[in-house]
Amino acid sequence: MLDSADLVEERSIEGRYLDAETLRRFSQPNPWRWLAAVTGEWVIIGTTMWACNRWTYWWVWAVGIVVIGTRQHAMGIMAHEGVHYLIARKKFWNDLLANLLSSYALTYPVEGYRTNHLIHHRWLDTRIDPERASIDNYPADWIYPMPKRQFFRMLLRDVVGIYQLQTAKLYKYVWVLPDGMVPHIIRVGLFHCIFIILAIMTGHLWTYLLLWITPMFTIALLCFRLRTAAEHSGIRRSEKRYTRQAVDTMATTRTVMGCPIAQFLLAPYNMSYHIEHHLYPSVPVFRLRALHRHLMKNPVYAARARVTRSYRGLVGELTF
Repeated sequence: MLDSADLVEERSIEGRYLDAETLRRFSQPNPWRWLAAVTGEWVIIGTTMWACNRWTYWWVWAVGIVVIGTRQHAMGIMAHEGVHYLIARKKFWNDLLANLLSSYALTYPVEGYRTNHLIHHRWLDTRIDPERASIDNYPADWIYPMPKRQFFRMLLRDVVGIYQLQTAKLYKYVWVLPDGMVPHIIRVGLFHCIFIILAIMTGHLWTYLLLWITPMFTIALLCFRLRTAAEHSGIRRSEKRYTRQAVDTMATTRTVMGCPIAQFLLAPYNMSYHIEHHLYPSVPVFRLRALHRHLMKNPVYAARARVTRSYRGLVGELTF
C-alpha cells in the first residue's frame, strides 16, 4: 500500500491549456495507425535479419544488432501505448494486441508494465514514484548531471553488455502483477519457446540469440537509458529529486526536439514530447508533436515548458 496521505496530486490542467473539446479531438484512439507502426517495426526487424543471414560478414551483423536494438526500443514505445489503453477502446483487445505484437517479444506483459507506470504518472517525482528505484539502487548511473567521461563510459558499458545484473534487478518493475505472475510467465515463456523451436528447426538459433536477445540487452537498453534520462533528469538538483510534496509536471519534465535521424533512433513516435505526454496521457504518441505545437501557442505554457532543442543540448544538460 502506498502512503500518499501527505502528498498532493496535480490539479486538473484540462482547462488551463486545452479546452475539453480540443482534448477529446487529440485523444481519439487510432488502432490502425498503431498497427501500421508496429507492423513497420517488424518489417524492419525481419528485413535486417534476412540481410544478416544473406551477407554473413561480421560488420553486417554488428550493424544489424544496432538497427534491431533501436527497433526493439521503438516496440517498447508501442507497448507503452497499450499501458495507457491507447490502442483500442476495449481493454481485452488493447492488451491482447500490445502483448502479442510488442511486449511479449520484449519479455514482459503490458499489464506488469502498467502497474508501476501509472503510479509514476500519478505521483511524478514524489517519494512514492516507482522510477526512484533507479536512483535508490544505482545512484552513480542515474544521478544527473554527471561528468562527461562517466556518462559516455556508462553508455559504452551498455553497448558491450557489462553490468547486466543491474538491468535484471530493475527489470522486476515491469513485472508487478497484483493478480499473479504465473499466467503471464507461462504466456511470455510459450511465446519465446515457439520462436526458439522455429529457430532451431530452421537452423537459425544464432539469429535469435545474436539478433534478438543481444540487442535487447545492449542497444535497446542504451536507447532506453538516454530516453529516460531525457524525460526527467538533470532538471532540478539531484538531492531534491523525489522529495516533492505536490506533483508538478512542468517543473519536473522535459521535451526534447532533435533531427529526424536522432528521433528515429532514440525517441521514435514523438515520445520525446514528454511534457505533453505527462500532461495529457490520453493523447496517442502519434499526435504529441501536433499537441506540442498547439500548446506552444499558449504564452503561459511556452514560458514554463522546458524544451531542449537538440540531443547535443541534452548531453550538455545531463553532463558537466
